[in-house]
Amino acid sequence: MEFQNKQRIQSFLILLKLVAVFMIGSIVMHLIVMFLDYFLLTGPIYLNLRENFSDSMFSIAMLPMMGAYGLFSIVTYSMWARMKKALLLAQAEEIKSEKVEAVLKSMQRITGMLAEHIATHNAEIMNWVEFRKLNGRPVSEKIEKPCNKIANALHSLSEISFIFPYSKNRPYDVAEIEKILQNKLSRRTAGKAALS
Repeated sequence: MEFQNKQRIQSFLILLKLVAVFMIGSIVMHLIVMFLDYFLLTGPIYLNLRENFSDSMFSIAMLPMMGAYGLFSIVTYSMWARMKKALLLAQAEEIKSEKVEAVLKSMQRITGMLAEHIATHNAEIMNWVEFRKLNGRPVSEKIEKPCNKIANALHSLSEISFIFPYSKNRPYDVAEIEKILQNKLSRRTAGKAALS
């Protein structure tokens, strides 16, 4: 019920706005054209603006012309409103795209720093684990599992940072980037758990 009332009020306000645009546009344009005719035409013109302004400007014969000016004003206003809406929508899309681009660039820098520091040390630990396994020595799962999780997390982050921005499935929203990363981390963790 409240939604219908809001919709009725909004429709009434739009109608009121269109009527105002019609009236003001027709009067203003009509006055401009009539004054231009009066001052620019050198031939005979039968307007007596000094003695009878209102009858000269707003006679019955002028109503169709004023109606045409009013319709022209409504069309112009409608086109302007649509153009403004399209421009605001395009601007919002551009801002959203710039945010996503900034997040992806930041992720690439962060991933590069993480790879430089964390991945190097994690690789050393994983090499040590593999070396011990090859020599038949036992390796604690408390070391091996976290190393694999770190490697998987870095792999997921690298994939989203360096592969996704240039693929067909490029994320167009910051929340979408977070969701993709969370899904990849969850799948990799679940996949590794299933293999264990």
